[in-house]
Amino acid sequence: MQARPLLTVIVPVYNRGDEIVGNVEEIRRLVVARVPAEDVELIVVSDGSLDDTAERLLAARGPGTRVIHYDRNLGKGYAVKVGALAAHGEWVALVDADLDLDPSSIPEFLEVAQRDQLDFAIGSKRHPGSIVHYPRSRRIASWWYQQLNRLLFRLDVHDTQVGLKVFSRRIVDDVVPLLLVKRFAFDLELLAVAGALGYTRVRELPVRLEYRFSGSQLRSRAVARALVDTAAIFYRLRVLHTYQRKRQLLRTASAVLPDLQPVVSLVGAREAATLLDYPRLEPAESAPAAQGELVAILADRARPAGNWVTAAVPYFADDSVAAVVVPTLTPPRALLRERAAAAVLESRLGGGSRRSRYFPGNVRIVSDQPADTVIARRADVLDADNAGVGDDELVAWLAARGRRTVYTPDASVAAAPPALMRPHLAATYAHARLRGTAARRTTGSSVSAATALSLAPAAVAVCGIVLLAAGFFTVGVALVAAYAAAVLVTTSLAALRFRSLLVGLLAVPAFVATHAAYVAGFLRGFVRPR
Repeated sequence: MQARPLLTVIVPVYNRGDEIVGNVEEIRRLVVARVPAEDVELIVVSDGSLDDTAERLLAARGPGTRVIHYDRNLGKGYAVKVGALAAHGEWVALVDADLDLDPSSIPEFLEVAQRDQLDFAIGSKRHPGSIVHYPRSRRIASWWYQQLNRLLFRLDVHDTQVGLKVFSRRIVDDVVPLLLVKRFAFDLELLAVAGALGYTRVRELPVRLEYRFSGSQLRSRAVARALVDTAAIFYRLRVLHTYQRKRQLLRTASAVLPDLQPVVSLVGAREAATLLDYPRLEPAESAPAAQGELVAILADRARPAGNWVTAAVPYFADDSVAAVVVPTLTPPRALLRERAAAAVLESRLGGGSRRSRYFPGNVRIVSDQPADTVIARRADVLDADNAGVGDDELVAWLAARGRRTVYTPDASVAAAPPALMRPHLAATYAHARLRGTAARRTTGSSVSAATALSLAPAAVAVCGIVLLAAGFFTVGVALVAAYAAAVLVTTSLAALRFRSLLVGLLAVPAFVATHAAYVAGFLRGFVRPR
């Protein structure tokens, strides 16, 4: 049984190997100067760091300090969410790792939040008591951005973006699981969604900011992405009501972070245990030999995020949940052909219904996801083994028996997908054949909208070729050109995401071949079901 600490401090970090250990120690020293050390928990989240940041942190961690690392850079917003969902504290503080903001303000923020029963105590550069030194360009951009936020979201806040905040356990349980923004506008999303759900007790407090140009700088691309994220938040909150609907699905899981944590038997690479931020792990040679209530099965060559088990355990508070699966992300150091295959699978044009397996999607119940990496109840795993059920069929087998499998994007494992071309196309064909079989069995109701949309450009291209052959030159060329434009735009985005022109170039023929392989496999499965 765990006793909750009073305060959890979350420190997101990316590529700060030389200074990170010293900065983390300084943050802890300044916080525990006014809050008893036994009441402070520090969680450092390494957001896909490519240098030795994670290794340094793992080697230096001591009592009261936890480290969560995953191999793919997904953005500061994702890192903060991971840290908050893993936090045990009654209050949670967020502070940047670069020390531009003075961490000694955290105890003061906590004291005010406790005394006045606030939902948020947040730093503000515009508070009269703030001492700030940062570039004029950032001042101007920040002012205009805040005016936009006040207009769109009616937030009575003068500065949403300062990376120093303290918020209550209620926010962690009820708001943080709903967040979707991974990078540029997560501060705004946190405050806007909280306000929409009635958490409006917000107090702005002074900060000391000494901008050292050590963190992210203001770039036109970052500004554009922040504006796009802001528009998306408004659309989801005010038009689609996405957060409200997601809240209903997550109500049980988000409210339960078990104080009594079950023993989890780890089947697979034993060295993965050193990466995992979970206190009750035991190694097991196989699922039948496991003793834990839950079994964590790790595929060959898969490297789990530090919160893989921690993020899954709360869902098992629901007795109907048999298993939890997470996306498998391609590590940045994968081979070129593997990254090119990932570029196809992670895109809306090529991934279809498989996309969320290779890029974080949204939490939901799944019925057909492969489970070579899975956390499941031991009893369900043993029943499946006795029935001769394989990894590709486990989730469907559970669903057929009324047992639910949850997909959560709040954790991940890193493993490369089958490489271009032949292994990738073979995997695409096999997946499509299974989907064709399912479509025949369900008279088409199993066909997902995501797959249909991903194949729509290819259908347009086929129509264009048919029209060209029939002599309708102008319309045919327009349709083929539209397909080519869609492929080029998608591959350009892939090249930017993987920071590789070669990935983009390889992805161009891969998209066309993937569409052909999927259609062929689907038709084969539909006509000759397995």
